[in-house]
Amino acid sequence: MANTAQVEQNEPVTAAAPHSNDAGAAGFRVVPFAETGTQEELYGFRAAMAAAQPAPTATKETPKATLWVMIAMVAAALACVPVIIITIMKVTKPKPPVPYYDLGSWRFDSAGLGGRLIVRWDGAANYQFFVDPLDPNQIPGFQAVAQDPPHLLSFTVQLRNTKGAVVCQKEILVPTVNQLAAGQDPAHTLLPQTTPSGDTAQNVAGGQGQIGEIDLSGKLPCPLEAYRQIAAWNFSSNFPNLADQDVWLKHENTLTAGKKPHASDDANYGPYSLVRSLPTPIESDDVIVSDNPSRGIVDTSSGRAFLVGMNVLTNRALDWQSFPASVHFRCEKNALCAITRLNSRTTVHARLLR
Repeated sequence: MANTAQVEQNEPVTAAAPHSNDAGAAGFRVVPFAETGTQEELYGFRAAMAAAQPAPTATKETPKATLWVMIAMVAAALACVPVIIITIMKVTKPKPPVPYYDLGSWRFDSAGLGGRLIVRWDGAANYQFFVDPLDPNQIPGFQAVAQDPPHLLSFTVQLRNTKGAVVCQKEILVPTVNQLAAGQDPAHTLLPQTTPSGDTAQNVAGGQGQIGEIDLSGKLPCPLEAYRQIAAWNFSSNFPNLADQDVWLKHENTLTAGKKPHASDDANYGPYSLVRSLPTPIESDDVIVSDNPSRGIVDTSSGRAFLVGMNVLTNRALDWQSFPASVHFRCEKNALCAITRLNSRTTVHARLLR
């Protein structure tokens, strides 16, 4: 059936009439197309596709709204700044220093002395330094030196950190006028005195009325950072040794007995006698030409004599054994002197004999 088309039995078939020139040609069957629905049914898929699309995102805020948001954020940040600063200050603020350190005791055996030191912080470093004899039997000699020292007394306090390094130190000078020789009440020696460095020195009497302690107090040249590191201490002094204390005690006993100073006994200084006072302080250069180590005395080319103590003249580390020696000296009105050897930093405290 090459030239025919099969159709369903119930389907109408219409044959087209052949043209006059197409005699005997095969015919065509026209199959009509029936309408299947309305336009809505035909194109309804478009609405379904549109409904399946995702919902459009919200439109961006207008520039004006964004500006107000930014202003609000900046204002909030500025409001937090003081809180942040206060918090940082509290976290980074250093802790206040310890109000005080009680550093305990230290011995200076060559002079038979014990010392106790307390340091405090009250906007600056301060100290309280208590010096007393280690043995109660030493009190008479200690008193003789404390009330009328043979030379300007010096105490050097060193403050150390946990590693033993010195973080701060101070030299305390303790000049004392000879109260007994001046004929004053011995109780006057217990009054507080101001030292050349502005500290306070006071002799303290024990139970039997003898001077058994020297209390020193004043400022320390320690910055806060050094104060925070203090962990230990020690001290040294030019306080006469025990033998010299005994010699000086005999000298003081001679004075209190009304004798002329330095008579022919163990406490004498040969042809010399202590100068009790000067009209004004004196200061000058001189040359030491000889010494007497057994008595601790040096003589100068100008005729002066100074009592420097046996320790000075026997201590080779101080380099005071080579003469002649050019020196510079200054003596206060109470005849207590400081002698410095030229071209050297060594200063010796002395008493003017003549």
